[in-house]
Amino acid sequence: MPVQQSNLTPPAPSPAIDGAPPVAPNLPSDADALAARRVSRNIFETLVFRGLSTPIALVLVVVQSRFLAPGGRGQFILVVLSVTILSRLFGQLGLAVTSRMQQHGMELRRLVHRAFALALLLGLGGAAAIVGWGHVQRGVGVDLAAIGAVALLPNIVWQSVSGVLLGLGRVRLWNWIQTLPPILTLVGMLVFVVAYDGGVRGALLAWALAHAITALFALAATRHVWAPFALDELVDVALARLAITMGAVQVVNLISYRIELFILDRYRGIGAVGVYSISMQAAEAIWLVAAAIATSVTAPAVQEDEPGARRLIARSALRGLVYTAVLAAVVGITAPLLIPALFGHDFRHAARPLAFLLPGIVAYAPVSILVVYLSVRRGRPRLSLAVAVVGLIVTATASVVLIPKHGAGGAALSSTIGYVAGGTMAWIFFRRLARR
Repeated sequence: MPVQQSNLTPPAPSPAIDGAPPVAPNLPSDADALAARRVSRNIFETLVFRGLSTPIALVLVVVQSRFLAPGGRGQFILVVLSVTILSRLFGQLGLAVTSRMQQHGMELRRLVHRAFALALLLGLGGAAAIVGWGHVQRGVGVDLAAIGAVALLPNIVWQSVSGVLLGLGRVRLWNWIQTLPPILTLVGMLVFVVAYDGGVRGALLAWALAHAITALFALAATRHVWAPFALDELVDVALARLAITMGAVQVVNLISYRIELFILDRYRGIGAVGVYSISMQAAEAIWLVAAAIATSVTAPAVQEDEPGARRLIARSALRGLVYTAVLAAVVGITAPLLIPALFGHDFRHAARPLAFLLPGIVAYAPVSILVVYLSVRRGRPRLSLAVAVVGLIVTATASVVLIPKHGAGGAALSSTIGYVAGGTMAWIFFRRLARR
């Protein structure tokens, strides 16, 4: 069944009408050229927004490092990580809506209503789980976990709205929503941490308020998508199953990215976590280009015919790989000088593990683009989940072996090994599924 068109975007050209072959068969058709221009424009706009948000995120890390010290930053990272894990698990409701529209032609508004109802139920249950986790986690505590838990439901809401916007091709509004949290968090930290010396509690409060305001903005900006809200048929088991499967991919990926933090805390302490987190965030910031490409190709990959979608994803993944490699080379050269200058003398040792992380960051960059094809276009999130699980298992196994002896350097090597394994499997799945 074809995708049900939304009144928010013009319908895609019909293959039955525009299917005449071009004069030169090896040249792209007008539709292909138009789609390529649209993708390029969206990539450019996304990079502009990322160009704004990335320096802000960097300033945030500097403020945290200067005012929280390694131990406080380690606490902040662990609380935010606990919330982010659950928000990634439950926040794929919007992309699940997009996938169901593409596969079943279902009405957008009703699907969004069901997504919001599921977000409320899952968010409240997840917040209680975060508080319980804080009670047993060494170095965190119930009070810090409770502040972080307040941000869970807003996270799920604005991420769900973002997924719907990607399916509709509303990349500019999506970019505004993505940019708000770091801007608002920075403003809050300048008030609660710098001005009022609120420490870790102030930092978490600023972060939670930023996500709450972002959720309100996302709901207001997309009210024409979901208003008026209907109370009938809100429970959609199939939507919940698809969203949680997609979310499981995100969660396993996130845990795979972060599993070494917990093992590093176990063997080297919370201060080592704070130092290594600088390496980790500097390396993962390089993914901004690949992430921008993945964002921009989501709607075209859903709307194109199957051969067009395959070509788009393959071309985009290779482009993401090349761009990421160039950025990684620049970061690797400049990091030894910039890290101590920006973050302080206590974080000078972060440059060495960063060097070990960079090859894995490059290898894994195309995965976010390939997952668009596997999970959204073809509705096979279990393949994306398998990629994430392999990365997690490999990273965890290597971490147990390498971290006790090599500390942060071992954590970085473990991540790189896991990234290479997961990236290789993603390419294998894409090639096999594309041939079918």
